[in-house]
Amino acid sequence: MALAPDERSYPESTSTVQTSSNFNEKAPLPPDAPLSPIPTAPDPGNPTSSSSENEVIPVTATEVLPGLPRLNYNLWNYRKKLFIVTTLLAVESSIVPIALYYGLVFGTTLRQGIAFAIITSFFGIVSGLEFGLRSLKLISKKDTYRPLGAKGRWKFDFTHMTLSFGYTIITALLIAASIPRPPLVKPLAIPLSLFFLQMGAQLVWSGWMSAMHKPAPCKISSWEKGERTPPLVYTLVEDIVAVDGGAGKEYREALKARYQTSKMFRRMIADQNWFWGFGSLACGGGTMAAVWVPAKEIAYGLGWGIPLIFSLVWTWITVVWVRGALRKEKKMWIGKPRSSMVPREALSH
Repeated sequence: MALAPDERSYPESTSTVQTSSNFNEKAPLPPDAPLSPIPTAPDPGNPTSSSSENEVIPVTATEVLPGLPRLNYNLWNYRKKLFIVTTLLAVESSIVPIALYYGLVFGTTLRQGIAFAIITSFFGIVSGLEFGLRSLKLISKKDTYRPLGAKGRWKFDFTHMTLSFGYTIITALLIAASIPRPPLVKPLAIPLSLFFLQMGAQLVWSGWMSAMHKPAPCKISSWEKGERTPPLVYTLVEDIVAVDGGAGKEYREALKARYQTSKMFRRMIADQNWFWGFGSLACGGGTMAAVWVPAKEIAYGLGWGIPLIFSLVWTWITVVWVRGALRKEKKMWIGKPRSSMVPREALSH
């Protein structure tokens, strides 16, 4: 059941900000900054409309653009990189372990300890490289990719800390379960299950904290300690697009403006948070239960295969869901009264 975020935390006060056709032309205004009215662009659908120095557009003080703040980031432009990285991660985290296990254990005379040493050596090549690259971006001299308000070069984002914890647990488990002779096959089949349980618990916890208006216990990427806790889905999107996607602080600012401005956008984020949170818990718990029931030869394939299938299905549903929600959000803003929105041509993404 999706819980809608309470809107009391984001009052829609009517103030005015300067109109800009380009996000890069204006830095975000602080909530207490003095605001002044400026002319609005003529409405192409109304030939009698024209710019007037006395006409102002009421908008929220958090907006960078009047009306609906644009994110200025299109995943379609990065489809090749996204496809390559996603494919490599899927191969590393599922296909390679399964192929090497059945190929080496049943197709060769290698001792199982050696076989699992080979399997473990392949784990983390792609994800470790990506993790290292994002580390370099975050600690670079320029703060292009660091969270808003981060002071100092060693201020990693929340996603980086979350992944660090998960990678540490997975690595420790793979090493510990590979040492005995013979290796413990079933524990070696549950690293992804543990990771999904970790992420699911964090998603549900953050969703509950946000719905209950609980203050953040620490700085969560661009949200300061004491601010309302954002859903973890929001944080993951912010950090991954800003750092791994190369969008930088500009995207962090735009996403926060969009989230604070649009009720429908907040609702979509909350729904996605519950969807992935409970889904991840079900996947992690179900996979772990499935691993311990059958013989170890079957369990290993289930442990590394089920999470991949879950990820593919959930991602496909998410893409369809989010595209529909964004279209609905845009239509709602285009249909707003003239006195409370930006001209239609400025809402293009």
